Amino acid sequence: MGELKRASDPALLLGLTETLCELSCMQEPQGRLVFADVLGQQLGTTVELRCVRLREDAVTLSRAALQVRGGTSALVAVVRILEGMQAATGIERLLPYGAVGGPAQFLPGPLSQQDVNTARMLLDQAADALSGPAVRDGVADELGIYIPVGLTPPQLLSHLLELNTQPDGLPPAVLVMEHAAASVRVPSRRRALAAWADDWARRAGLLPALDRRRADRLRNRPDPSVPPCLVVMVEPARDGTGEIVVRPWLSTVPGRWHPLPAEPQTTTLDGLGAAVQRCLRQLAQLLSAQSEDTSGVVHPPPFIEFVLPYDLLNHDVAGLTHQTGEGRPLPLALRYGVHLRSLERMRSTDPLLRRQWQERWRALHRQGVQAYEWRQASAAGADRWQATLAAEPRYTAAVLDAPDGEASSVLRAVIAAGIGLAIWDRRGAFHAERRSVMSAVFASVASVEQLPHAIQRLRRTAELHEEGPLLLGRHIAFLWDDPTRLVDQADPWENGPDTDTFGSEESWT
Repeated sequence: MGELKRASDPALLLGLTETLCELSCMQEPQGRLVFADVLGQQLGTTVELRCVRLREDAVTLSRAALQVRGGTSALVAVVRILEGMQAATGIERLLPYGAVGGPAQFLPGPLSQQDVNTARMLLDQAADALSGPAVRDGVADELGIYIPVGLTPPQLLSHLLELNTQPDGLPPAVLVMEHAAASVRVPSRRRALAAWADDWARRAGLLPALDRRRADRLRNRPDPSVPPCLVVMVEPARDGTGEIVVRPWLSTVPGRWHPLPAEPQTTTLDGLGAAVQRCLRQLAQLLSAQSEDTSGVVHPPPFIEFVLPYDLLNHDVAGLTHQTGEGRPLPLALRYGVHLRSLERMRSTDPLLRRQWQERWRALHRQGVQAYEWRQASAAGADRWQATLAAEPRYTAAVLDAPDGEASSVLRAVIAAGIGLAIWDRRGAFHAERRSVMSAVFASVASVEQLPHAIQRLRRTAELHEEGPLLLGRHIAFLWDDPTRLVDQADPWENGPDTDTFGSEESWT
């Protein structure tokens, strides 16, 4: 039975209307609006409801699905997402053979209904051993698209069924099965899911493409040094108003750098702490939606990275306060790793600057911290110091007196030379005993990747103890500027052999 014929079938329209009226997600107007929005996204159109009478809205939703090719399968998918498998099965029973159910009938796209039914059965059987967030995160990362959080693997399969195949011919639904197999913890279930993907690819003549995907995944495993992160880009208006524009970016997947932009906020420097707190609440909501993972893995709190212009790099962003519930406001550094990044360098399109930045960063991770020190009282002078820094690629870090006066140009020189790690005491001169504390911190880490955590421990200790040499942690400025983790900019070497793929500008909302 064709789509147009089904659309004019009064018995089918009546059955769908009656069934939709019984769904709990349809009882309130707000719930019906959510249903219409999700269905509209699946159909590629807008479904408008009056939200006056339940039955009228159910008729509108049913007709919208019946009048579009593939609309009935979209309707079933939405019911499965919002109401669950049992309700979706009730909708499927109303539809003619071949509309959604029925063996050997083909859906729009490369998967037969038998393929889909078998895939759902395997996912249901493996439900207790699957990590739903891991499957969603892996598929979203491989496809490079936003996928709603909170979908179970069967819901994810339905969500992606009618998406276009990838350039290599593999449908996104097949990738769901691949990532389900990779995340499942029971060997027999893992083999069954992988065998489904092998069988489909063999029949489609796409086994080589599937093998290439698997090899790519092995080369691009998650990086355990990448925690969730809130990136706060601050841009002063510089129009005499004192206003700043705060542009947040949220990277929610541990082990992956995939920052998505949140809503910009206009405030003042005094309001920066409140703006950051609002961003942290958004990040917490997204992380909570992903916390259904029952693998027992405990992820550290997210980092907060402030992308600041030169004249704000000495601002005490680690001391900005946030409040949880009715507790008193506490410094960000007490809970989060807080890093500084250079706005001018991130925004620069100079390929020489970017190449130096990448080379120094690779040297830092290859040979460790080789710090070049600057003292305002140095007899050599700033010019000699800057020339030596530029001429010596072995230096991977800088320890500076506070960046005010002459030292401000020194900090600019550090950034221009490609140095990604710099530390200074915001209060003024970085005295010898304080530098010895930093030397001990550098020596305490087994690898450079652990340095941000060591700085956070130093800051936390300083907040908990009012005296002693470790009080330095309350005043330390920590530039940790990773050229492989950019936001708000496409990287000119993103297809090259030595670089990563950087942040997308696709909205997470």
